[in-house]
Amino acid sequence: MARTPAFDRGEVVEKALDVFWRRGYGQTSVSDLVDATGLQPGSLYAAFGNKKGVFLEVLDTYNRAFVDRIRALGRDGRPALDGIRDLLSGIVEATVSGRGQQGCLAVNALLELAAHEPDVARRLAEHNERVRGSFASVIARAQSDGEIAPDRSPEALSAFLVNNLWGMRVTCRGCTDRETLDAVVDGILEALTHRG
Repeated sequence: MARTPAFDRGEVVEKALDVFWRRGYGQTSVSDLVDATGLQPGSLYAAFGNKKGVFLEVLDTYNRAFVDRIRALGRDGRPALDGIRDLLSGIVEATVSGRGQQGCLAVNALLELAAHEPDVARRLAEHNERVRGSFASVIARAQSDGEIAPDRSPEALSAFLVNNLWGMRVTCRGCTDRETLDAVVDGILEALTHRG
């Protein structure tokens, strides 16, 4: 009979996420993960295989949570466009307050690992597809509610939004000026709602 792990896997993943987010993949050692999670190396390897196994589970967990946030936009009775603004403004707020200067874990992984780690690149490509599809659904709802012109492709607008969102995440790693970041958010929303 297989033994049940004597730890909360979700809690371990959250603690590991914090380490990878602060230090990056390359600068995180197994010792760092052991210190953060409280697991012994043998338990860590038994549960996740190796450091990369921990990272892939962390990345999948992080990405699922972000897609869930997007899918929830506009489902609370508020306009979908307000939800998009809140999401973008939340990134600004986290950055200005010092909580978000480590950037986006997915974008960081793309910049650090995707060129030489095919499994990471594949996961991130799949994640981007889910993000684009989720935003396209939110944009389609905003179009049906008259917030965004109905003659524009939700998929094209979603691709535009995701491209700008990732660019904004990179910008936030080096810029903490609220006025500049608010202007980026305003520009993104103006482009989404432009009626030409």
